[in-house]
Amino acid sequence: MNSPKISLIVTIYQVEQYLERCIQSVLNQTFKDFELILVDNGSTDGSTEICKNYKEKDERIKFFQKSHGSIASGRNFGLKNATGQFIQFMDADDLIAPNMLQKMYSIYIQSNSDLITCGYQKMYLNEKDEEYFVKCEVEDQTYSKKDFLLVCAKYCQNFILYFVWNKLYRADVIRNKGIWFDESITRSEDVLFNLEYIKHANSFSFIKEPLYIYNRSNVNSITKGFEMKDVEMQNITYGRFRDYLYEQGVYHSNEQYLEHQYAVTMFSLVAQAYMTSKDVPNKVRKAYLKSILDNQWTQKALRYFSYSGLLTNIIKYKIYKSINTTDSIFRVYFYLKRGKLVD
Repeated sequence: MNSPKISLIVTIYQVEQYLERCIQSVLNQTFKDFELILVDNGSTDGSTEICKNYKEKDERIKFFQKSHGSIASGRNFGLKNATGQFIQFMDADDLIAPNMLQKMYSIYIQSNSDLITCGYQKMYLNEKDEEYFVKCEVEDQTYSKKDFLLVCAKYCQNFILYFVWNKLYRADVIRNKGIWFDESITRSEDVLFNLEYIKHANSFSFIKEPLYIYNRSNVNSITKGFEMKDVEMQNITYGRFRDYLYEQGVYHSNEQYLEHQYAVTMFSLVAQAYMTSKDVPNKVRKAYLKSILDNQWTQKALRYFSYSGLLTNIIKYKIYKSINTTDSIFRVYFYLKRGKLVD
């Protein structure tokens, strides 16, 4: 039996509310030559049964179960079992447009690029529980390795470069170069996987059309907490990115975009601490905030941050008498935002 053109890997954990719609969006693709690899990462809800039912309906579906672990471990498991010539990833609560696989593969045929990246849409719910969408697009473009490295951090905007789910990868590059997700990294593991892939890729194509639908309807859930190591994980990620750009002699052409995005990331961590973790002790929250405020890269990055509101100025110019004062200001700010923060 010939191997499929594309292996699409979905890591699953406690997503029964969204899973059927996710799987159906794959089965509805106009491009048919694929295998769908479902990796159950230790779910205890109805996700397992949904996967089993779909596996019985379509021979292109492979279903695996493993003990609970990080999403990185689930994706690595999927990679080990993938047989396709190309690799795509998908989150189990998201959707893809009916023509996504066809479009991505067609661009590869036209460009012979090693990495194909498309735009995406964020899907939210309004106050009436009605879905609405925010597009994150890029211009249609193909780059050589040399030209791409000069501007690659530009694609950090809207996290276009960060995610793995809006990309088509050549499986032989991943296998031959031994590219895996770093399971010791608990945040932004996508970035590091992409960075390793970029090191070994020679050409890059971008598709303007937002073919992937990123489900942010539960973005304001209070169940998602934060950990002190979150800041450390982000610093490791951005540190490796900076080091690579320095090694290639292209850091300065990318500096503005990269450091701006680093500032955005730090604000996201601050927001998470105040909007999604209400039961965390004050002492822990303040220590977390201080680790962000005192970070030398935060101070540098804010020089490139375009938003000049209250919080930016507090951090940029350290307009606070103590961490207690700053904590109080942040509490009030995020309370007034009522969980509505552009991410």
